[in-house]
Amino acid sequence: MDADPVGPRRADARRNRARILRAALEAFAADGMLVPLDDIARRAGVGAGTVYRNFSTKEALFKTVVADRIERIVEEAKALATAEDPGGAFYGFLEWVVERAKFNHALCDALALEGGMATFDSECAEAEFAQALATLLANAQAAGAVRADVNVADVRTLMTGCLFMERSHRATGPPGRMTALVGAALRPSAVTGPLPSHNETLPVSRNETRCEDCGTPLRTRRTGRPARFCGPACRQRAHRRRTPKTG
Repeated sequence: MDADPVGPRRADARRNRARILRAALEAFAADGMLVPLDDIARRAGVGAGTVYRNFSTKEALFKTVVADRIERIVEEAKALATAEDPGGAFYGFLEWVVERAKFNHALCDALALEGGMATFDSECAEAEFAQALATLLANAQAAGAVRADVNVADVRTLMTGCLFMERSHRATGPPGRMTALVGAALRPSAVTGPLPSHNETLPVSRNETRCEDCGTPLRTRRTGRPARFCGPACRQRAHRRRTPKTG
């Protein structure tokens, strides 16, 4: 009996599709949306007709590439849910996402809040990503590695900010510096109090000092002795309290 050719044909089709997606990812990263589909076919080692049979337009291919990246990010987050080091898993995931997405504007938009993933035909991925990230955050908070007053929306916003800051900072600083600074701010040791509301002042860090008279946070001087008072009035009041009255 002759072998059924359907199986091999389907396997070839899957391999061709995978090659096209890999080639498209590289092409879009290098040249953006201006890259022709013929160039993507050449990179993938297939004919232009094969590309068009899988993706009718360049826009359809672009959306599929972004959706595929989103799915891989969600899979990575789920895989880290049972990590032995919850804090390392959380911060490592944040760095991993920023490193892979910082130069992809579409992926940056997809990772932002307000249902950005739905734009790339990944409605389910939005909920899955939020849930997986919430699990990583909760695990890290339970382990004492992330401050307890941070929520998933905070992390999503900070992650989006890191993506844009890393792009703008690349000419003046080492890669990953902005993400590392954000990560440091998320650690419980970063501040001594809860996050402020919109009309409250920022909490004082361990390295800051307060006015000896009124308790107002003082700026750290670059040179010279540390400041003790926030102004002349506080200094005079403190001086009067120390000076014994006569007469």
